[in-house]
Amino acid sequence: LQRLTTILKIMYEVLDLDGSGTIDCAELLATIETMLREVYTSKELSESFAQLCSSVIENEEGREDGDEIITAKDLANAMNLAGLYMTEEEVTNLLAEVDESGDGTIDYNEFRNTLLML
Repeated sequence: LQRLTTILKIMYEVLDLDGSGTIDCAELLATIETMLREVYTSKELSESFAQLCSSVIENEEGREDGDEIITAKDLANAMNLAGLYMTEEEVTNLLAEVDESGDGTIDYNEFRNTLLML
């Protein structure tokens, strides 16, 4: 219990960026963004995206390895592989949130931007 208390105090000090004694959403998001930037290099994000694309299209007709975009169908397949079953409407809404260009797909830049905004 002592160790957990110490860990929580340290976490609180790290997250309370303005020293107000509270942790608001902006502070939490800023800390997560900093951590993601420290943890994931551009190369690692690119490799993760390529691997994701490759894994969701390997059984899809008409798609070739190296076709690095994610469609709604790909997104649903990836979620299913992760054990997250989503309705068609949920997949469409998720895709719309990430798809900055409005072309109905997720490209690498949209993938990266979404991860960095978490």
